[in-house]
Amino acid sequence: MSVSTIGQRMSAAALRHVLATVLVFLSIFYYFYGPPITDRLARAAHDRCNELTGSSYRNYVLQWRTTTYQSLDVPHWQCHSLSEPGRAWDLGWWVSF
Repeated sequence: MSVSTIGQRMSAAALRHVLATVLVFLSIFYYFYGPPITDRLARAAHDRCNELTGSSYRNYVLQWRTTTYQSLDVPHWQCHSLSEPGRAWDLGWWVSF
């Protein structure tokens, strides 16, 4: 029986497993952190929040809320009105653009 000096070749099943694992991790990462780093989704959330607060870009604060060590939140956009301090809107994960 011979021993290879360069190791074993990667099988097709192992390659599919690695690819599926990477896709699952990328999908989970995008679910939790994708909308704020995706320009079109972030711009749509800013536009919607601006519309809700009176169409003046100085009247709102937009935050991306997700699960942290302190709280369990479903990932979503949160729009806070600065002219009405107690007023906030939950825009959800997906803001249509």
